[in-house]
Amino acid sequence: MLLITGCTTYQPYRYSFSLIDPNVKDLTYDDGDVFFQFMPAAEHIWVSVYNMSEDSIYFIRNEAEYIDSNGESHNILFGWNFASAMKDFVRNRLSSSEIKIDPKSASEGNIWINIWPGPGGDIGEGWVTVKDSEIEYLDHGMLPEYAHQGNGTELKDTTFSIILPIEFSGYMKNYEFTFMITGVEVIDRK
Repeated sequence: MLLITGCTTYQPYRYSFSLIDPNVKDLTYDDGDVFFQFMPAAEHIWVSVYNMSEDSIYFIRNEAEYIDSNGESHNILFGWNFASAMKDFVRNRLSSSEIKIDPKSASEGNIWINIWPGPGGDIGEGWVTVKDSEIEYLDHGMLPEYAHQGNGTELKDTTFSIILPIEFSGYMKNYEFTFMITGVEVIDRK
């Protein structure tokens, strides 16, 4: 009996999103040069950047930002999972190199909040040798995923933005996308 009552199951939040700037019906946008597709979640935003032009373009990760619902700016990591994106960032001397996207091709992955130097300060020398599971434990979601991380229901009708700098031949364009949290559902796992 103690085991059953002693264990706590955290109820997760499920969020619904809309892209309000630019205002589109789905979570895609294109301007004739670049096509973007988004799938936001509590932990990260999956994004696909498709180069529609005839020349290579570059996604400048070091200048990309996530602006939370409080208006605070955060640097981002980009990759399929948080641990490999963070290790890549540390191996590259706390820098994220640009991503070349060839004509008529795409780059896709997850946008994560870059928490370096981590909770409580610098993780220290040899940090890249820790297990991926230990790094994943340090991941700070963009939004509360569970009730113990914050009140996700208070975020309904708030906005957040991402800024994705794309370099074309000879010029740079900052693509800014503002999302609204249109719904928050508490998932009952009973």
